[in-house]
Amino acid sequence: MSEGTFKLRVFSGRGLEVEATVSAATVPSEVGELGFLQDHCDYVGLIATGIAYFTDVAEGSTKRCIVSGGICTFSANVLTLLADTVDLPETLDRSQFAHDLSLLEAELGALSTFDPEWEILSQKVARINAARSLEH
Repeated sequence: MSEGTFKLRVFSGRGLEVEATVSAATVPSEVGELGFLQDHCDYVGLIATGIAYFTDVAEGSTKRCIVSGGICTFSANVLTLLADTVDLPETLDRSQFAHDLSLLEAELGALSTFDPEWEILSQKVARINAARSLEH
């Protein structure tokens, strides 16, 4: 690896989704966005639903992926995301967003926040909203 870079690995239940040498990365968490640069201190934390950004050194561009749930670790200049779900912009099926969102919001409106299903539906709504934000 060159100076100022570190390794990024993003996993979901499907396996390795992203592997890149990066110069910076931002990960969504329950307390806000977490930023990582080379030689960041060791870290373990939870991933929230949102967009992870990273600057891919090989391509010289900022890349994005939607992550939700899971954990994030940084150690020995390797940032690892073990996410419940990972959606890459090029693989998203945007045709169903509006329909799915209206159904999910209707279901959410009928539930109490104490209902176990509420959190699952809220996470699905957050994933769709994150995906829609990638279009802008």
